[in-house]
Amino acid sequence: MTAQTSKQTARDTGAPQVDDPAVVRTSVEVSAPPERAFAVFTAGFDTWWNRSHHLLDGELKQVGVDPFVGGRMWEENDAGETCTWGRVLTWDPPRELAFSWMIGPDWAVPDPDAAGSRVTVTFTPTSTGTTVTLVHDQFDVHGTGWEAVRDGVGADGGWPGLVRLFAAIL
Repeated sequence: MTAQTSKQTARDTGAPQVDDPAVVRTSVEVSAPPERAFAVFTAGFDTWWNRSHHLLDGELKQVGVDPFVGGRMWEENDAGETCTWGRVLTWDPPRELAFSWMIGPDWAVPDPDAAGSRVTVTFTPTSTGTTVTLVHDQFDVHGTGWEAVRDGVGADGGWPGLVRLFAAIL
């Protein structure tokens, strides 16, 4: 497994540009085929997600992805409370998953109608497995303080570390 992380943004051409402060990008090479990588990333979300990353009080019992457009990105705590922190925007197995990230600069449970930045995960076949690329963009929808969201998800404990946890179980 190899991993790369950079901050990127889309210019008018739509092409990501390295070192743009408005986008977080991380990728990893895994030896599994795209079908398996997609399944582990989605149906197996609870198996690799960092247990300390949760919004609700108490301990994280489960975190998951509803497998359809409009589905929830959600968590449940040990008291049985649940919250939705994102919505599935694209469900295209085994090529792409995109979802909104409704968690704002306060890192609290978001309102059901909260604006969300976008996380897009692509699964590209290679001769030895799959390149899994995660791009988190559109942070400005979080309003004042959006940089804290970008900095949090772009730090080693954010998407780069989570993608490594995902790759480690494949």
